[in-house]
Amino acid sequence: SGPQDKQPTARIGDPAPQFTLNLIGGGSVTLNDFRDKPLIVTFMASWCPCSNESAPVFKEAYSRYNPKGVEFLMIGIQDSETKFTKFVDKKQFPFPTGFDKGDKIARLYGVNAPPTTFFITREGKIGRAFYGKLVEIEKLSGWIGEIREKRSES
Repeated sequence: SGPQDKQPTARIGDPAPQFTLNLIGGGSVTLNDFRDKPLIVTFMASWCPCSNESAPVFKEAYSRYNPKGVEFLMIGIQDSETKFTKFVDKKQFPFPTGFDKGDKIARLYGVNAPPTTFFITREGKIGRAFYGKLVEIEKLSGWIGEIREKRSES
C-alpha cells in the first residue's frame, strides 16, 4: 500500500462539500463563510510528523497571501481534541483552526490520512487536493496562485 491509497477521494472540479467546523477557542465557521475567496483547507494531526513539518510553511503562506484575500483553515483529524488544541496553542497559527469530532468533515472530503490539503476556488470548487507534507513555500505559492487566478467563465 503506497501513498496512492492515502490520496483524498474528493474530485477536482467538484463543489467542495459544505461543513460546519467548531473552532478551537469557541465559535464555528462554515464553508460559506469563505465564499468568493480562495481557501486553503488543511487537515492535520498533532502526532503526525508531516503535519508538524508543514506547520511553519502554512504560517508563512498565510502571512504572504492573507493580505491578498486568500483564506486558510486548519482542521484537526484522527486526534484527540486536547492534543490537537495543545498543538494549535504551541504553533500559534494565525488562521482559524478547529477540531473535526469523529472525522466527519474528513469523510466528506474523502481524507484518509493527515496531512491532506485542499485548494478551493472562489466559486467553492476543489481546485487541487494534495496528500503529504508541504514544506516548500514555492510549491504552496504556486498552487495558491492557481486558485487565485481561477475565475468562472460566465
